[in-house]
Amino acid sequence: MIDTLDYEKVPAGFTHCFNGTCKLADTCLRYQAGRHIPETKRSIRTLNPSYVKTKESCSEFMSDVPVKHAYGWTHMFDKLIHEKAVAIKDELLCHYGKSEFYRLKRKEKSFTPRAQQYVRSVFRRYGVTEEPVYEQYRYEYVWWKD
Repeated sequence: MIDTLDYEKVPAGFTHCFNGTCKLADTCLRYQAGRHIPETKRSIRTLNPSYVKTKESCSEFMSDVPVKHAYGWTHMFDKLIHEKAVAIKDELLCHYGKSEFYRLKRKEKSFTPRAQQYVRSVFRRYGVTEEPVYEQYRYEYVWWKD
């Protein structure tokens, strides 16, 4: 259960839940965000209370456990052989697109755990056994489903 939540970090359009009888409510980010809505918030997006049933699983459940996000990759390729660094950069650029690729570099967007795994798999495909090096790590909630 989340005791305090900086509601400013809840993205616009995030879907809240108010089903307090759900067995998953204590660990669900949607329910926990709903508990911390400030009085000044005029409207929010919410799940239909009739849709969500109290049961063992819920298709809309999102864990309220923060996960490790990585930011920035300015020095990620410093220790790699030039040819491999260029090939890996090209593959990541194709995968993410130019805009997102540079947003990731400038720390405007994070590498989620899933994105970190993808980068690691690209490194392995090119025979690089070292772990990718990011500039910063922060534990954050995952606000969107992959």
